[in-house]
Amino acid sequence: MRGTVAAAGIIIFVSTIAGNAAAQACAAGTAQEIHGNWYCSPVKAITYSNFPGTGFYRRVTHMNASSGECSQQRYAYSGSLSPLNEELSLHIRGPTWVKQLAVYVPTVSHPKRSDKAGFHGRRHGHQHLHRPDRALRDLRAREPAEGGVGDVVSVTMNGHLVSWINAYGGPVAASNLATPVTPLPEMEHGTPLASVSAIGTAVQVPLFSSISSIGAQTPISRSSRVSSIGAETQILRPSHNSSIGTETQSARPSPTSSTVAANGSNHEGGSWSRLAYYNAAGGVSEGFTFLNHFGGSSGIPGTADGGEAFGASLSYASSDGTCGAASAQTLSDAMLQDNVELTVLSDRSCDDGGCGYTRPGGVAYHGFGGDHKIFLMEFSMPFTGQRDFNGDMPAIWLHNAQIPLTSQYGTNPDCSCWTSGCGEFDVFEILDPGNFRCKSTLHMAPAGGSSDYFERPSTGTIKAAVVFTGRDEVAHIQVLDDGQGFDETFEAGVVEGFTSRKGNGDDSSLFVLSP
Repeated sequence: MRGTVAAAGIIIFVSTIAGNAAAQACAAGTAQEIHGNWYCSPVKAITYSNFPGTGFYRRVTHMNASSGECSQQRYAYSGSLSPLNEELSLHIRGPTWVKQLAVYVPTVSHPKRSDKAGFHGRRHGHQHLHRPDRALRDLRAREPAEGGVGDVVSVTMNGHLVSWINAYGGPVAASNLATPVTPLPEMEHGTPLASVSAIGTAVQVPLFSSISSIGAQTPISRSSRVSSIGAETQILRPSHNSSIGTETQSARPSPTSSTVAANGSNHEGGSWSRLAYYNAAGGVSEGFTFLNHFGGSSGIPGTADGGEAFGASLSYASSDGTCGAASAQTLSDAMLQDNVELTVLSDRSCDDGGCGYTRPGGVAYHGFGGDHKIFLMEFSMPFTGQRDFNGDMPAIWLHNAQIPLTSQYGTNPDCSCWTSGCGEFDVFEILDPGNFRCKSTLHMAPAGGSSDYFERPSTGTIKAAVVFTGRDEVAHIQVLDDGQGFDETFEAGVVEGFTSRKGNGDDSSLFVLSP
């Protein structure tokens, strides 16, 4: 239910979302309800803080294409910004014109080396069989020593410097697996926005959304700039074929081949290096793979096995994103049309075995992991006037990469970790056609989102940064100056500028998550 209290020029709304009460505020006279979503005031930056750092969700461990059923395993995570410190995928829905994209991670300045056996062979008790080439064997032979969590490893492979962070610290105690699983309330996976109930005396919305949007939301503070929202952290939906395994793992990112590596636990404000870059005007794409969901259609790599239960797997996207392709393509310098969606991953194949379970037969690449990372983007979101499904509703968001690597738009919720809260971060999202207000929302445990908004860049591009800083335990979105470059490296002072509007301010919003 919702009540209204006026005090000191602030209007406070008390509402119930998925059984949790949240008290949130807008400056007097600014609150607007549009199609069940609340909006306060335009800002240039939104910061999310107070991530719980521990929790669990259910990972997909098997997908049976014959029956359309999936098995899951309880997975405990911990660490700064978890589970968003895991590998993430970037998603873009039209009408959006992307001009530049980049991913940055902290630069490794003093790599350590070890000659002992790697963690992969130690954990699984066998050699790495996915890519048994000599360079990879040499690479694995130099992985971190036992107990060397956080050590930076750097080797030269085929003439290229390859670095990563040792993330494995041994198995979690079996006693951690005894926590009972509580079923999720019944809800439809992938429910269209239009079918989500609007706010009223009670709000009935899924705690986690499989699409990049959530239904009714209530206003978040502009005057105080501090607000909170609660969410159940122990609500899970068991799999029809689920079984609890003998081991859970810490949700640290997998080793990622690159010239740099993110030290997620002890980055001390040094320089940052560009891991991937796309420039539309120059036709440049380095370190990215552009994908969509046409797997298995008309000879396109990927699979449609499993039918509607799984949905089509990832496939290589055509240059305009409207269909699949036989191989990786560079996104063209043109607007993605209405309801055309891209998934952007790294150019490192999951054939190395480091992505965890992925859908058999699907196209699979690593995401971008670590609790210190930056997504830099330049884009516009023109108005089109379309009113078909998802028409004139552009969006940019991040998923835990396990979601697109298994099932993003299938009808069986047991085939995605999304339901149990593995993580989705809506960054710039239009929730109804023709709206000029871009919202941001976190779908995890706890869930919530600011009702302050970014103005939709409809007539020209904006540059923006999404900054994850595990050291500060915050995820920050900020609109940048037009002159901001996409340099190969950034010094600490430049990155500090990306978060200069963090916290209270007339053009910034602070959202404090409440476990």
